Parts: sequence; C-alpha cells; structure tokens
Amino acid sequence: MESVVRTIYAAHLYNCLALRRPFTVLPNSTLNQKFNLFKDEIPASNEYPVLGYVAIGNKGARYEVTSDNFVLTMPIPHLPRHASLYNFIPFLVRNINNDISSTERLKYRLRVPLTINGVTYVAYYLRALNINSVIPTVELRNVSGDNITTSSFTPTLSDLSPTPPQLNNNNLNTVDGDYLVSTSKVDFVLNQQEVQEIIDACNILYGDPRYAVINEIAICSGIDRILQGNFGNTTSNYTEVIAAQVAAFISQYHALTTNTMEVRLHLDIGSVEPLLI
Repeated sequence: MESVVRTIYAAHLYNCLALRRPFTVLPNSTLNQKFNLFKDEIPASNEYPVLGYVAIGNKGARYEVTSDNFVLTMPIPHLPRHASLYNFIPFLVRNINNDISSTERLKYRLRVPLTINGVTYVAYYLRALNINSVIPTVELRNVSGDNITTSSFTPTLSDLSPTPPQLNNNNLNTVDGDYLVSTSKVDFVLNQQEVQEIIDACNILYGDPRYAVINEIAICSGIDRILQGNFGNTTSNYTEVIAAQVAAFISQYHALTTNTMEVRLHLDIGSVEPLLI
C-alpha cells in the first residue's frame, strides 16, 4: 500500500530555485504556522529550503470490517494542495524537565511544548534526514504489468538531434511503458529504541500505545536556524526549522506495537516523466 503525492509547495520551491528568484512562503502553508512555532521567521532573500525532514501520522487510512471479520485497509489520499498530514504523531515526547540532550536533539525538529493533564511536555514532530551522502542520479524504468526493471540512463548523441516519435494510439490509458526518473534515494530507519519512543509518545498523548500506527508520511522542506527555546527553567539556543512545508505525501502502513524491532523506509525523492512510445 504505497502512493506518492507531490505538493504544489514543492513545485513552487523548485520554480523559485530554477529561476533564481527569491523564495516566497505562501500563507497557510507551513508547519510552523500549524504548530505555532516561529511562524513569523522567514527565509532571507538568498535562502532556499532543503528537502531534509520526515513527519509521520496515523490518520492516513480507513478500515472496513467485512461480514466474515476481515479488516480491510484503504489509504486516504492527499491532494497536492494539502499542507499537512491528517494527524501528526511525534517521534518522541518528553517531560520538559527531562528533555533529550543537545546532541540527541540534532536529529529532531519542530520541538513543540504541550500540556497534558497539567503536565508540560515537549513533542518532536520532525526527524532530520541524513542527506549529506545522497547523490542524485537518472534512471530509465520499464513498467510491464507488475514488473519494473531499472537501468542507468545516459543520453545518446541522437538526443541532441531528435526525430519525432511514432505515436501509438492504442492503449493510451495503460501505465506500462518507459519512464525517466530523476532520483535521490534516502534510507530512513527507525531502530528499536526509536520505535519504542513513538509508542511511548502515543501512550502519553492518547493513553493507549495502539495509536502508534504510521499510515501517512510527509517528506518536508525547510531551513535550519539557531533559535531560542525554553528548556525547563532556562532559555537556550538550539537548531530548529523554519518555513517547513510538506513536499510530498507517502502512504504506507506500519503498526508499531506489532513491529517493535525496526522500521526501514526506502525514500525516493525525485520526479518521473513518462516516455511516449
């Protein structure tokens, strides 16, 4: 169960970057506004957000119990105009007086204070992706039914002197064929401890660890800034994200209480263009 929906906010960012025009943050589009966290911080005229963050949610699917007691799962799609997951769940929740260390905090963004039953906590809603070693490549993928074969793509000399293709009017609605893909592959892994942190966070938020189901994922863009936060009784600088926007939605399904060892996601950040045959 996987589908990918790219947002208009990612397209807007790409256009600004491609034209070297200042990036303008559209109103009602940032996760900073949603979580009321440094929502008035804006990029400088020469700053551009980077794809480098992941968010998770638990309302990206609907369930149907059949007459013979099977539970059927159906993803709830997002639209390109959507600026948020249907319901975020945090990667971890801490009592504000028992926060994670500054070193551990470098893995997380969107540090949001919240109060539950009179107790003040902080929840971390974004994980930073390790993109330092990511190398964008171009692939040629052939789709034939359920089979997908992939090979590296290199333009040929004839691509500099193209001839019109012979178009096939049959099977215009088929998804079979060749696709060119500009791809950047990133592995995102939640280890056993990190899975348990999400389960514990959902138990604090909802009173039941079974809410720890990942069925919607957001790949997000943003800009890191050194800002001031409240850490118990002190105010300190830390790394936070501004102008955070959802670039793409991914539908997957991971019930963490039944899979507590590891969750491994192979994220493919790129674009797909069909080739006419």
